[in-house]
Amino acid sequence: MTGESDLPHDLATRADELLRSGIPNADLLAGMSAHAFEDSGLDRDTVVLVWLAALIALDAPFESYLMNLGAASHTRVSLERVHQVLAALAPIVGTPRIASATFKIRDVLGAGG
Repeated sequence: MTGESDLPHDLATRADELLRSGIPNADLLAGMSAHAFEDSGLDRDTVVLVWLAALIALDAPFESYLMNLGAASHTRVSLERVHQVLAALAPIVGTPRIASATFKIRDVLGAGG
């Protein structure tokens, strides 16, 4: 893993714009996420990877990936680590969830750029 994220630097800004523009209680959600970093006892990179794994397992919508990869852009989580999470989860969640997540992640990384 590299010393810093290689995810697009504008992801956090795009995620913040999404939160502010159309999600009720956006401040509450942002606060919960911020507290999770401190309250979990895990390092920030691990928290982001756990969140990513949960999104994949839930077949979460594009917007959830944008918000959480936006948070990842402030950590040392690399795109390679994102791919490793996809590979690690494949036997548990199956091909449909991995394919869905892969395309949503691709769309998040390509959107606006």
